[in-house]
Amino acid sequence: MNLGITSVPPDILDHLPVCVVIVNRDTVVYANPAAQKLFEAANPEEILGHSINEFIHPLDQQRVLARVRRAEEGPYTNPPTEYRIYTCKRNLVVIGMTSTTYIFQGEISLLAAFMDMTERTAMEARLRETDEQFQRMMNTMQDVFYRTDAEGITRYVCPAVKQVLGFSAEEIMGRPAADFYPDPSDRQVLKEAILREGFVRDFPGQMRRKDGKIIDISISSTVILDEEGKYAGVEGIWRDITERRNLERELERRATTDELTGIANRRTILEQLDYAHKRYLRYRHPLVLFILDLDFFKRINDQHGHIAGDRLLVQLVECVQHQLREIDQCGRLGGEEFIVILDETSVEQAQEIGTRILQTVRNRAFDIGIDAPIHITASIGATCALLSDRTISHLMERADNALYAAKDSGRDRICWN
Repeated sequence: MNLGITSVPPDILDHLPVCVVIVNRDTVVYANPAAQKLFEAANPEEILGHSINEFIHPLDQQRVLARVRRAEEGPYTNPPTEYRIYTCKRNLVVIGMTSTTYIFQGEISLLAAFMDMTERTAMEARLRETDEQFQRMMNTMQDVFYRTDAEGITRYVCPAVKQVLGFSAEEIMGRPAADFYPDPSDRQVLKEAILREGFVRDFPGQMRRKDGKIIDISISSTVILDEEGKYAGVEGIWRDITERRNLERELERRATTDELTGIANRRTILEQLDYAHKRYLRYRHPLVLFILDLDFFKRINDQHGHIAGDRLLVQLVECVQHQLREIDQCGRLGGEEFIVILDETSVEQAQEIGTRILQTVRNRAFDIGIDAPIHITASIGATCALLSDRTISHLMERADNALYAAKDSGRDRICWN
């Protein structure tokens, strides 16, 4: 009776490259050459007539037998799945198998076609293990690993980003990396550096946290190329270095700033004067130098103490800075002496600025922490740069001589040399 069940002559099955066995009542009744080879059978008799339970891994036997029963009950094709089997040499093999109801020698049987999946399964296991190791590493990293595509879209970022930026990884992935830079053009600068060199190491940058705070970061990244060698994106690591940069800024501030007054210290103001002098020699822009000194400052220290003297110096600097322009520079030379650099300033303009400074100092009542405010004056020695000045020492010497002249002629005035 034809039940619509497949029946193919065994000689056709013999030539198939895929492994084929036929099972009847749990017994193997046919195995083609490909199946015999996979089972490592020295001859067909090592397979034929044997129960399939001899070959199926114990944990998979119930699933296999259930498929055999479904096939015996009528026309049925089982979907592909994976099983573990033992070969005749008791080696464990993973196979991918599909099966269907089949008429063999007039009896309803099960035809199973399968392939050796051991290598693929092992590879998948290795891939899973590698992925698990990768995820564990990503989950425990304090630095942030990221990957962007050719358009700058963030395709992956590790969970550590939550602790650094306040955004979860899911909130960042799919968005342009430039969205998280205070200035989006900074991202383009990074990209150009990576494209130029192929990588960057400790590239400085900044990012904006979810709460709006700007943080300093250090980026180490490598270019990603596709199969054709074309730019496909960037991957790498960046870390939060805000604390380090703040410390560096503080150290730099201390190295360049006068601790008492907050203006440039001696080394810094002389460097600024040297730079201004070089610009003068190159561009011939007028350059004026003041050396300002408080009159009778030693008397203040002697009568009221150094703390009072320090308060006076701080307030003096405020007076001077209020009369300067943004392009002017002021620094403490030492003690009560200060330098003022007036770049691109004519003698007439400088005279006006100096006069305003002296008048402001003269008219101010300085509160230095004693019973009543005091009044003081200052003197200024001024000079303008000359083409014959090869170093700033020539300017300094002339300004210093002019300062002595101001002192000798009665103080509270500006003298030129």
